[in-house]
Amino acid sequence: MAFSVAGSAAEPWQKWRVDASNHPQRWLNTTQEWIQTYDRDRQFKDLALAYAIRVEALRYSGDEDHVQAAIEEGLRFAKLADYPTATSLLRINQGWYFIQRGMLKRAASSAIYAIEAAKDADNSNLIIEAEILQAQVFHESGDVARALEILEALEQQRYSDLPRLQMEFHGLIGAIYLEIGAYDIALQHMHDTLSIAQQHLGDWDVSVAQYNLGRAYSLTSDYQKARQYFNQALASSRKIDDQLGIAYALQRLAEIEDTQGNEQRALQLIERALPVFKAAGAHPMEAQAWLAKSEIHLEQQQIISAEQTLQAAQSLINTLNDTKLLQRLYELQSRLFQQQQDYQQALAAYQQSVDYLLQHQQTLQNKQIQEIMVRLEIREQEATNELLQKENQLQQLQLQEQRTSNYLMLWLLFSGAAIVLLISYFLYQQMRARRRYAELALKDDLTGAPNRRAIVRQCQLGLEAVAHGQHQLALAVVDFDFFKQINDSFGHDVGDAVLQRFAEVTQDCLRSQDKFGRLGGEEWLLVLYDATEQDAELIFNRLLNRINEQPIRGLPESYRITFSMGFATATASDTFETLYKRADDVLYDAKEHGRQRLKIAPAAAVASD
Repeated sequence: MAFSVAGSAAEPWQKWRVDASNHPQRWLNTTQEWIQTYDRDRQFKDLALAYAIRVEALRYSGDEDHVQAAIEEGLRFAKLADYPTATSLLRINQGWYFIQRGMLKRAASSAIYAIEAAKDADNSNLIIEAEILQAQVFHESGDVARALEILEALEQQRYSDLPRLQMEFHGLIGAIYLEIGAYDIALQHMHDTLSIAQQHLGDWDVSVAQYNLGRAYSLTSDYQKARQYFNQALASSRKIDDQLGIAYALQRLAEIEDTQGNEQRALQLIERALPVFKAAGAHPMEAQAWLAKSEIHLEQQQIISAEQTLQAAQSLINTLNDTKLLQRLYELQSRLFQQQQDYQQALAAYQQSVDYLLQHQQTLQNKQIQEIMVRLEIREQEATNELLQKENQLQQLQLQEQRTSNYLMLWLLFSGAAIVLLISYFLYQQMRARRRYAELALKDDLTGAPNRRAIVRQCQLGLEAVAHGQHQLALAVVDFDFFKQINDSFGHDVGDAVLQRFAEVTQDCLRSQDKFGRLGGEEWLLVLYDATEQDAELIFNRLLNRINEQPIRGLPESYRITFSMGFATATASDTFETLYKRADDVLYDAKEHGRQRLKIAPAAAVASD
């Protein structure tokens, strides 16, 4: 990964931001004093930066009422001082402010302004932060592919030593993996996020990481762990008196209570969270609270209360461009109409719910999956049209009294069951597609082998086992000899064929517990469990012989492919970077001493306690 949580040589204001996360009220007081002083002395540059820090302190304290006004004032002074650093900081916070309110078009504009200002300031950390914000906007808008493109480019091209950016990167990519159903990978990223926040950042950042982990476990139906992390987020938010953060945690705890049948407790928690969302203008969360409250009323057969809360939810959701909220709204409205015995309206609302569900799922799909979804939509529409035609025929016959009502109700139940079966089939296909998408994200396009991210992650998991005394681990770095000569003499297609052959051979030669992947170009990594130096020699010779057993199309039959290998055994204190460096150093030594050979790194010194 291009990010590293190394010692930071950050600007002083970066340190102020971290401290403001721990002590927002202190920084509200401090920035107020600065603003009064700088305003009196007409120090516009310092004034703009003071407003930028104040905006973050306001966000950390949950005081959303004054955030936008502070942003506008700060931008005014940043423009007067021609200070792009403060402009970028303020635009970043403005983007998050708009995201929280579901105003995604305005958030997108703020992200673009933030990136431009960060480039004007020539500040790489701000560029990264602004681009992560832009990726977040794409994710919230449902354009997962664009969000991943930005994150992939950041990982490959930019470097930052700021833990805040490492946390935001892992948090967003974890959320995206959750969205596509790759839960194990998502949880790894989100645990990384919490670890970074706890080690390097403040209480507000910690509370966000804890909340996101709670959401992840809630989506995987591990409600015990979800409750644990939501309670931790609640405690962290209370520590800094972040009222909005408290409301977020209470709302999610209410959803768990409702899932486990504790409806009255859930209602109590929602009633505490709802006015905070409303006062802060956190419209998506306010809408979710109204919907959760409506669902509980429906479960309790409280039709009048359910109707009132759904009306409140609808008036709010209609101002947002959120298909997930619309889908849930119409699903609950269908249930309400059923309880009111208005089966025609129930069917219409259910159809709307299905339409929005399909819309949301389409945003996550590639072209092939979208074609499947279109066919499913057509079949579902045909089934619904047939049902509606039958309903019209029944209405035209003017069926009488209770027998007719019972018949219609049974028919609607049957039609609802048919639609549920169709949606279940669709969701099953969707889950398969999501798993396939997650697999593709970790595979090398050319060879089908694990890519750099996947093999580095495997090595890191192995190093964790070494640290706990569970296994021994070795890393081998393989690099082809004179690979450029193959490309130049025989063409890149032949070079690609060599790499593909190596992937096939390695897959066959390694043991089931060992892993391999393409690091990039002609360089490969082998992660070997409980492998000795003698094992390394055997693996090296086996791979070298197997790759030359059969001719490769485009190469002369007499041409012999060779490569060099560096081998290093891990210690309990190793990171991927230190282990890779030792293996790469001896690989370089192998290249210097004639190629087509294995070099083994000397044992690393074990650090004493």
